[in-house]
Amino acid sequence: MPEPAAWPADRRITITDLQSATDRGERWSMLTSYDTLTAGVFEQAGVRALLVGDTSAEMVLGHQTTVPMTMDQLIPMVQAVVRGTRTALVVADLPFGSYQAGPAAAMANAVRHLKEGGAQAVKLEGGRRVVPQVETMVGAGIPVMGHLGLTPQFVNAMGGMRVQGRTDEGRARILSDARALEAAGAFALVLEGVPRDLAHDVTASLRIPTIGIGAGPDCDAQVLVVYDLLGITRDPMPKFARAFADIGDRIVAAARSFADEVAAGSYPDDAHSYH
Repeated sequence: MPEPAAWPADRRITITDLQSATDRGERWSMLTSYDTLTAGVFEQAGVRALLVGDTSAEMVLGHQTTVPMTMDQLIPMVQAVVRGTRTALVVADLPFGSYQAGPAAAMANAVRHLKEGGAQAVKLEGGRRVVPQVETMVGAGIPVMGHLGLTPQFVNAMGGMRVQGRTDEGRARILSDARALEAAGAFALVLEGVPRDLAHDVTASLRIPTIGIGAGPDCDAQVLVVYDLLGITRDPMPKFARAFADIGDRIVAAARSFADEVAAGSYPDDAHSYH
């Protein structure tokens, strides 16, 4: 087993810290986060990076896909996560439509995430088609995380949320895109919804960390959506997701107890009233 890295306790984790941990063979974790209180709890638990993801379109705002998310909706969540943490690296998603038009649009919106939101890095989806955007942002000093495989922003083009890279052509494209993103300066790469052996090959071919979600155990790091982790997601979860707690059921039980006691007139009682 590798010696554990000395994670900073008095400053933000940087992309260099993450790379050093990966170089040492130490795996690290990332969670999605959308609010101040849970962000602080995750940092306390030792989660090294927090992704303010456009998954909040579905998880927080109730949309069916991530496509409707806007910069104006996401930035307040970025601000909240930054305010609730001291050491975690905060990565902000560039939502659909914020970077596809080209490097100028990507730069303008990434700058908003760093200046207005306080994030330390941004993430975008896609391979070679977004290399000019990545190069421009990295050249301006903005750390960029890539995202390949099942890319939710392109759900309409993919014909649904489908595992990617099953064919020889698909595998070759993802491997080529991964190398192109690394060459463009991306500091890490999310691999979502790809076969384990492909994730293994991509990870072996890159120096930068790979972060798996539905990509098997061979990536350098792993990310989960917070509501899947906590067992709050009420719809069937993806095959790869695992609930590490049953918070959803406990919330239902707590809310039911509250409603029952209010109906019975037993809450609030004398002990919970001002005198």
